[in-house]
Amino acid sequence: MNSASWLRSAVTAIIVGLALATPARGEEPDLDRFKAEIDAFLGRLEASSNGVVKWAGSDPYEIRREGGALVAVIANARLSFAAQQVGHLTLDRVEIRQIGQREDGKLIELALSLPKEMTLSEADGTETKIALKDASANTLVEAGSGRGRETTIKIAGTRIDQPKTGAWVSVGPISMASKLVGEPDGGWSGPVEFEVNEIAYFIPQGPVGGGINRIVFKGNSDGRRLDELDKLREAIETLQNDDSQPPEARGAAFLAVLPTIAAPFGTMRGELALDGLTVRSVTGEALVSLAKAGTTTEITGLDTEKASIRFSIRHEGLDLAPSLLEETKVPHRVVLDLGVGDLSTQALRKLLQAVGAMAAESGTKEDESQQKKQQGMQQVLGAVAMLNPTFHIYDIAVDTEDVGVDLTAEATGSPLAPKGYTAAGDLVVRGFDAIPKLGAGIPFAEYLPVLKELGVEEKAPDGSPRLDFHLASAPPKWITINGNDVSAWFDGAEAKAAQPRVLRPSDPPMQGNDVKSIQRALSGAKVAVEQDGVYNSPTAAAVARFQKQNGMNVNGVVDGATRQRLGLAAEAPRQGGRN
Repeated sequence: MNSASWLRSAVTAIIVGLALATPARGEEPDLDRFKAEIDAFLGRLEASSNGVVKWAGSDPYEIRREGGALVAVIANARLSFAAQQVGHLTLDRVEIRQIGQREDGKLIELALSLPKEMTLSEADGTETKIALKDASANTLVEAGSGRGRETTIKIAGTRIDQPKTGAWVSVGPISMASKLVGEPDGGWSGPVEFEVNEIAYFIPQGPVGGGINRIVFKGNSDGRRLDELDKLREAIETLQNDDSQPPEARGAAFLAVLPTIAAPFGTMRGELALDGLTVRSVTGEALVSLAKAGTTTEITGLDTEKASIRFSIRHEGLDLAPSLLEETKVPHRVVLDLGVGDLSTQALRKLLQAVGAMAAESGTKEDESQQKKQQGMQQVLGAVAMLNPTFHIYDIAVDTEDVGVDLTAEATGSPLAPKGYTAAGDLVVRGFDAIPKLGAGIPFAEYLPVLKELGVEEKAPDGSPRLDFHLASAPPKWITINGNDVSAWFDGAEAKAAQPRVLRPSDPPMQGNDVKSIQRALSGAKVAVEQDGVYNSPTAAAVARFQKQNGMNVNGVVDGATRQRLGLAAEAPRQGGRN
């Protein structure tokens, strides 16, 4: 079913592309020329798709005039695919109608009637039936180049059936609209909208069924120079249509063009939203339900000195059946919103040029190629060093029934080049004591009691308690939490001979007489702790509490300063103790 769904979208795009490739020339369209345009497009289909799709024939075309319109009808069109398991796709009937011209003949208006039925025949004999209801498309193409300027597609409904397995997918109204708008100042914009409604499915192999209320995509790109965009499109089309070279060579040529791809663009933004997802078992039990989900990608500043990239993914109202996951562990809300800013566009171009040059050397002699690859790698590393970005965590949030975590942060420079590197963030935790209930595998679980000692107790706007943590990183203090240096958590260095070992939380925990000495000293300082000789999480928390009471750096680690403040001599660890 997945391959059938993909093919439905792919074939629709191919059909529209076929229409885009058949512009009329001159005042009175010529029937032979119209057919020749179709033949030319179909002949280029394999090369332009990098071998993914190949034209496998059809019934003889019907070409006619109807009043002022020129009509082409293609019946029983057949497509084959590079993936052998996919097999062939047959389309019952496609009609392409040229219905007018605009802007003094610069644009040709075309209307398409899309197939009512398609059949996917897989290599193992399995057939998938695809039915389209009231499917049509309208498009404006440039008379000279055949490139699309405006396209709309409307499909009242789609049904995909696989009789052999009993699987099916039903989709309600589908609509798509895209255009390329030239601005008076020479700039351009390219809005795109896509919407699918009332999706339902059943997969007996699961067995599962369910549906999605709506999927919507909205995007837009823009730039200052429409002529630069046209040059780029022409260069890419030339590469796609060059069937004199194998796909590998065309791929290498495309990489050579790669550094110029960003030049026509200023901003690119796309937002995908999903509403009302349900997954049910064959008995009707709700396995998964999701109120909302979405993702957004935005790239800005490509036509300036500094560019930025931002990506976010989120969901709300997730519920899972208890058979899948315990209720207390279900992440009902998740937000992941990340970005990279202050990217040098000059460095990006140099990086792309270096990558393209390395790819272009794939056909040279091995010794020459190796030397040039090394030079190219040096150029890549040099370009990366020039990027000097700012990293943003705009928001990372997870909410379960009992626990909520929210993090924002920013970092400049790189810890690999400490000069100028700095990072800071704020973490807010609701239901801190319930974190262990989320299960095994929680990072730094052994440090949770120490973290609680480090946290600042506050109240959320709704009055519920929370713990706040301010995180920072800058050499020489690589990690601090609320002003306390916790870098020792990550220092795995062994103690020197005849020196007491540094005690820190670990899995399994450290044990020995030195741990018992620390526990006795804590008890003497009126800090309650079990006297078991095991440096577990409660003991580390007791050490942190002692450090806090004495105005020391709080990290739950027994180093020389903590040992001295506890009044202990620098004794070496017991033989056989864990280091």
